[in-house]
Amino acid sequence: MSLIEHAITSSQASAKHHDASLAGKPAPKVAIITCMDPRMNGLLERFDIKPADADVIRNVGTVVTEDVVRSLMFSIHVLGVTEIMIVGHTGCGMEMFTDGTFETHLHERTGSLAVTPAVFHFYTDVNEATKKQMLKLRSHPWVPSDIVIRGFVLNLANGELKEVKAEAS
Repeated sequence: MSLIEHAITSSQASAKHHDASLAGKPAPKVAIITCMDPRMNGLLERFDIKPADADVIRNVGTVVTEDVVRSLMFSIHVLGVTEIMIVGHTGCGMEMFTDGTFETHLHERTGSLAVTPAVFHFYTDVNEATKKQMLKLRSHPWVPSDIVIRGFVLNLANGELKEVKAEAS
């Protein structure tokens, strides 16, 4: 059985125990921006946060992109989120390339050079990358100044979560 078929079967079985309160308006307290890396799937459980209490926004490399900001504007200005956590992690695939070497990698595999995306946001230091995303978000004119923005790096080797300070250098 494929994983999709397994998911369908499991969903049908769990529907019998579905929490009907989920049909109400969401009211998350925090937005968490993190990587799409599957090793980050259990963040809410790790943080002991109920799914209804958090908007989780994921993309490769934990980057504050236009689409992340679009989602955050809804979280903040419609749903009432007052805190944002940016959670990067060690061993991210975004440390494997530069934008240029990844473009070459794609060209070698596809035979094409594409216009978009123009930037993939690779980095060499997850702490600096997390700090950069915090500063980008803090400087956005649609993010109210009273929104708490904190950044962290989860060390996948030992499970430690360390805070990254965003003071400009």
